[in-house]
Amino acid sequence: MPRNFLRQGIDRDVYSIVLKIDADAAAPNPRLGVSAVYDAIKRSNSSLARRKKRELEDSIERVLSQRNEDLRGEFAEGEGGEEDEEEKVIKEAEARVLERDSFLLNKQIAKAWKFGTTSGTVTPATSAAEKNADDVEMKNAEAAETPNGDKAERQANGEPSAKRRRTERREQRERDREGGGGGRAAKEKDRSPPTGVSIRDVAGVDATLKRLLSCVWLPLRGTAAYAQMNYRCDFGVLLHGPSGCGKTTLAHAVAASVGVSFIPVSSASLVGGTSGESEKNIRDIFDEAIALAPCLIFMDEIDSIGGKRESAQKAMEGRMVAELINGMDRVALNTTAGKNVVVLAATSRPDTIDPAIRRRFGVEVAMGMPDEKAREHILRSQSRGLPLDENVDFVELAKATPGYNGADLKHVVTAAMNSALDTELDNVIQQVSSQKPGVFPSDSEAQREWFLLEDQQTIDWARITITMGHFQTGVSKTQPASKREGFTTIPDTNWSHVGALHDIRKKLEMSIIGPIKQPELFAKVGIKPAAGILLWGPPGCGKTLVAKAVANESKANFISIKGPELLNKYVGESERAVRQVFERARASAPCILFFDEMDALMPKRDDSLSDASARVVNTLLTELDGVGDRSGIYVVGATNRPDMIDPAIRRPGRLGTSVYVGLPSPDERVDILRTLYRNTIPADHGARTVPAEVLEAVARDKRCDGFSGADLGNLMQSAAQSCLERVYGSGEEPVISMADWERALREVKPSVKDMRKYESLRSKGI
Repeated sequence: MPRNFLRQGIDRDVYSIVLKIDADAAAPNPRLGVSAVYDAIKRSNSSLARRKKRELEDSIERVLSQRNEDLRGEFAEGEGGEEDEEEKVIKEAEARVLERDSFLLNKQIAKAWKFGTTSGTVTPATSAAEKNADDVEMKNAEAAETPNGDKAERQANGEPSAKRRRTERREQRERDREGGGGGRAAKEKDRSPPTGVSIRDVAGVDATLKRLLSCVWLPLRGTAAYAQMNYRCDFGVLLHGPSGCGKTTLAHAVAASVGVSFIPVSSASLVGGTSGESEKNIRDIFDEAIALAPCLIFMDEIDSIGGKRESAQKAMEGRMVAELINGMDRVALNTTAGKNVVVLAATSRPDTIDPAIRRRFGVEVAMGMPDEKAREHILRSQSRGLPLDENVDFVELAKATPGYNGADLKHVVTAAMNSALDTELDNVIQQVSSQKPGVFPSDSEAQREWFLLEDQQTIDWARITITMGHFQTGVSKTQPASKREGFTTIPDTNWSHVGALHDIRKKLEMSIIGPIKQPELFAKVGIKPAAGILLWGPPGCGKTLVAKAVANESKANFISIKGPELLNKYVGESERAVRQVFERARASAPCILFFDEMDALMPKRDDSLSDASARVVNTLLTELDGVGDRSGIYVVGATNRPDMIDPAIRRPGRLGTSVYVGLPSPDERVDILRTLYRNTIPADHGARTVPAEVLEAVARDKRCDGFSGADLGNLMQSAAQSCLERVYGSGEEPVISMADWERALREVKPSVKDMRKYESLRSKGI
């Protein structure tokens, strides 16, 4: 026994038991099985008897495998190799089967002769005797198929023996090589360019198409130009962007346009169930691509097989990464002039890819969220061929769908089409119902509709037209991907919901809204958009409301983050969350990134601050410095504790512009209360009968001094509650009276108690 085999204590103990069994026997039994050794161990007093069955059987199998190899080496002249012995066993079994078949045939012939020599009748005793003899001979013949009968081919637990399993596997491999048995080698895969998709099916990605034209089309179709210049191009292209932005559709459309061999690969399908299978699948893909060159490989979700090796949970994951690296290196080295192979990969998480793999993708193409113009093109492309009404305005639909990606817009078109079908179906039901009133009585309206449609064999669908109303219904029914992922889209709040704050509105108009809506005007005079703005002031003064109104007015994508949302108890998770937020903002540019309660996320760095919080602050400062691309990202922070924020956040280039949002003046209180009243009570309701003079008198009341915007909203709710309590149950129309306002003024008190602190901070220039 080689010493390198005795690497485990359990193997050495099992080997000693096997040696004892061989010593007790007259000669080593080459057919000694796992079950026999296992039973011998259980009968012994060895400590192995207390081991788990699975662990023990694995060790026995390793020991017997090594022992049998040693026996074959010692008796090679008499026994031959493993393959010769297996062939010998198979031939002997076939000979015994032939002998049994000929024996049974002779018996049947003999019985036929016997029946022919008699009068055609057989005595019962003779028939029974012959039948018993035949049964015994049949059993003996079946038992002769193996040296010890069928039982010798199986272990004690009923499983086939190791030799039998090896023989079956070898026969299966031979059948696969011959193309039979449904083996994998027998399957021929279609590697022709995809059909049913074209460049016309993708819209709003003009910049991405231009990049792919030079890094995919030219290497595959313009090979003569590269050969003439004796230049080797980049053969790896990484396409990344948020989910649903059209990466997979774009890749198939590009493959159809290029027209070369196309190998689409779902990365998760490369993962095999046995050791080495995953690596082999990756090798086969690259070998096939080199053989089919010029060829385009598309690996979707490459992060599932190319993740960072330091975070790998299994050794197989590291081997797959190494095989992927090796495959891309072989593509770069083995391709000749005119036979290029381009590897196009797609992922929504590029930062999780191993750096060694990412380095081999010489070109990275980022696909972001579509802007208003791109959304218009996508909606037009998805609606091509549909029966549209002439009043459909795609420009208005694009404005109404901020934060929607390509997949969301496709759902909008589908929902609009379904809405049109539902409208036509309702018309058919009403028509049939008017023709057959009371024919199908039912307590359920839905059941009645089904009954009415059972006899309606044909419906004229040609008159269906998709109107603007159907599209608006589709927009309302479709939830954008950004909202599903926890990000807020453009809110419904606009300047009509904001009372007063005219000076603040003008500052934000010049610093954020203007550069987004008219960037060329600001560029002419050399004004760069503000990197960030900090809104600070007492709570309830409208900081968050103003930020939402700015996002709505600018029609930019809007991501709202509560400071504590990014904090995580696990090391590194908070920093990763911060990076993900900025990555999503970059993909959604132009985007307003709003941090509410920023003091919770950016506390002062001192000795009392924990290491985790300090790392979060450092990560935020790094992102705000623009180490990554910050073009089109406008950061707005809000806090009522500016003195608690780290001073580094307020320097120029980060949140250098501070805007104080204080308590409203008496005139501003009048504007705020009128705005609240107008937005709270419906216009068609009789309760909106309070004269403007009453609202002005309430807002200018001395008891409202020190009221914030939130306090005025609370005052409005208190007056409405008093009105409802007064008329509840009487049947009268609820109308807020002056007595209700008086009661509300007595109950509601200012919520801001430390106004002097904010005035002091303002005087210090914070």
